Parts: sequence; C-alpha cells; structure tokens
Amino acid sequence: MKVNPSMVVLAREFRGFTQEDLARKIFVSQAKIAKVESGIQPDLQEPQFDMLCEALGFPAEFFQQEEELLGFGSSAYFYRKKADLTASDRRRIHGVVNLIRIHIKLMLGFIDIEASRRLPRFDIEDYGGSAENLAQAVRAMWNLPDGPVKNLTNVIESAGVIIIPCEFYTRSMDATSLRLAEIPPLIFINSQLPGDRWRFTLAHELGHLIMHDVPREEMEDEADRFAAEFLMPEIEMKAQFTRLPNLRIQDLANLKIYWKTSMGALLMRAADLGYLSENQRRYLWATMSKLGYRTREPNSISKEDPKTYQKVLRYFTDHLQYSLDELSRALKINRPVLDELHGAALVGVAAPRLRIVS
Repeated sequence: MKVNPSMVVLAREFRGFTQEDLARKIFVSQAKIAKVESGIQPDLQEPQFDMLCEALGFPAEFFQQEEELLGFGSSAYFYRKKADLTASDRRRIHGVVNLIRIHIKLMLGFIDIEASRRLPRFDIEDYGGSAENLAQAVRAMWNLPDGPVKNLTNVIESAGVIIIPCEFYTRSMDATSLRLAEIPPLIFINSQLPGDRWRFTLAHELGHLIMHDVPREEMEDEADRFAAEFLMPEIEMKAQFTRLPNLRIQDLANLKIYWKTSMGALLMRAADLGYLSENQRRYLWATMSKLGYRTREPNSISKEDPKTYQKVLRYFTDHLQYSLDELSRALKINRPVLDELHGAALVGVAAPRLRIVS
C-alpha cells in the first residue's frame, strides 16, 4: 500500500509520536519508518498499513491524499513563542497547523471569501525602515478612526484573513501565521490567550503578514513595533502620557480599559516613548510581578470572537446539511480528530435525527 510520506509525518507529529514510538506500535523498525517518511520506501504491506491507520487514528484516505507538509522553517511561517517551547510541543503545534491548513484548503474549494479591505504587502524599507510608519499607513489605508481599534479581530477578518483559535497544548506559543497564493492568509492563535494578549498577538501577526516575506533577525522586533503603533498610536499615547507625569499601576489599569491592551504592553509603550526612566520601568515591572499581574491582570478584556472560520465550517453543516461524521469523511479524518481540531467552532451543531423505518 503506497502512502504519501508527508501525511505519515503529519499524523505522527499531530499525535506527538517519535519515529521510534510509531515503529513500536506497528511492529517495524525505526529505520523502516524513516524510509517511509523520506519517500525511499513509501510502500507498506496491507497489515502494516492497517496498523498505521489504527495507531495514528486516521483513515486510509488521509495517507493517500496529495498534500504537502509545510514547516516552520518556510518563509511562510512566522511564530511568536517563548524560549521554553519544547521540541515535542513544537512538533504537535506543527501538526495542528498543517492539518487545519489542509482542511481550510479543502473547504474553500466550495466557498468564496470576499474581503472588504485589501491586505497589502509592504516593504518596510519603503517606510524608512520604520514599522511604526508602516502601521500608520495601514491604519490610514483601512480608514480606521483615531483611538483604539474597536474590534481588531473583525478588522483583520475584513481584509480576508481567516483567524483560527487553536488548542496548542502549551502556553509557550501564542500564534503563527501563513500567507500563500493558493489560500487566504491564515492566523492560528492560541485559544487560551486572555483578551488583551489576544489583540496584541493578532496585531503582531498582522505585521508579519504585511511586512515579511523572508525571515530575518529583526522581524520579531518589527512585528512588535508594528503592533504597538497599530493598537496604541504614538501621537495619541504621547498626549495621554503627558497628562500622567508620574505613571502609576492604577493609571495602567485605567488605560487598559480604554485601549484594550495589557498593562504590560502599555508600560512598554510608555518606556519606548520616553515617558519612563529605566528605574521607573523596573519599579513598575517589579510591582506588577509582586501583585501577580504578570500572569493575571485586573480589568480583564473580553476575547474577540472570530467569525469567518466558523462560517466556513457552518456552511457545510448548516447549508449543505453535512452531519459531523460526513464532514469528517470529507476532510479525510476520523470523527475524534474533527472534534479535537474544530469542535469549538461546531458547538451547537445538531446530531442527526434517528429515522425509524417500519
């Protein structure tokens, strides 16, 4: 039985298995799995193929589809992560992102997404190397009014981007984004993020989608600077910080309610704009840590709700009347995988009625 090597890798990484783990489950050598995944020997005997499907929890059709595996090393991916992201977590997230990308591609064969705004591709050098200038240009291009962006998620979706909340199984990664010619731009965001970090993370990924084709050392800092200016424009923040010459923790909490960004992001914005000395910045950070605000801030911000991703799935269940089992088969996955990946967006889909034939 011939398999697509990339799909074997994808299913294995999604399950968090090493090659050795998979080899033990289907009673072959690790060398055999390596040869299958490299394409040197992409054939399996039927009993081995059946065990592969059972061990990884994917139907036969999944392993025979003509899809490719995209890696984080590709210029299409830019991801926000902490230093403690483990290799196993990274492989699992890699599997989640690739699976959902393939599903989105399959479903969009039946659906057209219309954007009311254009998502530009800008060269930062055309803006004097300034991510801030570029963020100002995007706000102007999209006709955003002064003040905070009311609903950043809706604004980004209006530019044709699909925002997909994901279970990353770790707090060590916030988001990753993808821009390819064959599908709309995608942002995969950790569903466990609080509302304030959700907005800054989305703005950061928006910066990547607009500014970056090829990864480079400066890109994470550029995306952060883009996000800060896009959400908290300098000209308006300077006016507010000027009225608060002795910035206090309570001031940050009050500003958070208005700007819908975290107290930490506001503190960094004040420091970057020159309204805090280094000693003041350290004191405020230390005070926030002592109060436990580095992990849980007061004045929580409601998380914005992406619409496009859910509408794509609901087109199949509501308009085309697919049952969840039928949708699973259409996506070439088993029902538990559908529930794990897309279950949150499918909450409320009615179970099929039992039909009694007399």
